[in-house]
Amino acid sequence: MKTITDYNQASLFKRWWSGRDYLQKRMIRMCLSMLVMVVCFPLYYLGLFGSVEGPLNPAGIGDFLANMGMTRTHFMVLFLSFLIIAVSWNWIYNAVSMGIGARLTCSRKMGEDGHLCAARVTRTKVAHKKTGRVTVTYVCARGHTGTDAHFHPLTKGTFSHTLWLTSLCFCVIVFFMS
Repeated sequence: MKTITDYNQASLFKRWWSGRDYLQKRMIRMCLSMLVMVVCFPLYYLGLFGSVEGPLNPAGIGDFLANMGMTRTHFMVLFLSFLIIAVSWNWIYNAVSMGIGARLTCSRKMGEDGHLCAARVTRTKVAHKKTGRVTVTYVCARGHTGTDAHFHPLTKGTFSHTLWLTSLCFCVIVFFMS
């Protein structure tokens, strides 16, 4: 059973969708199916699915690319590049963010319940007068200073995982099946 907080935390689309009754949901699904069909008919008659001769026929596209000088190696390099970028983009982004001091929050515990301050922090380098040693200190928006802060890394979402898996599948197809 869903509670009020589950409903408030749901996305705007889920709240809109759950507000529809059965007949409205069926009509929306039918209309979406019709839209997909309307898009697929021209693609079918242009030959994209391979059963009709047309400018988008896969054999015709392959001949066109071969006449341009594209080889199996070109496609392998292209899809491997997509794969490498799709797998490593968030690692690079997180490394750069950590290097410049972005995506950091205060890790000071506040109050009796021990919850974190979690305000944004800025990183400053301070040189000690006696030793000359440079240390890094973090200052949050609420005035807390400390030697540590919490980093919030960016993680891959559904789209990114789909992109790298698709690139991997195309790499396998090009390498083993062509």
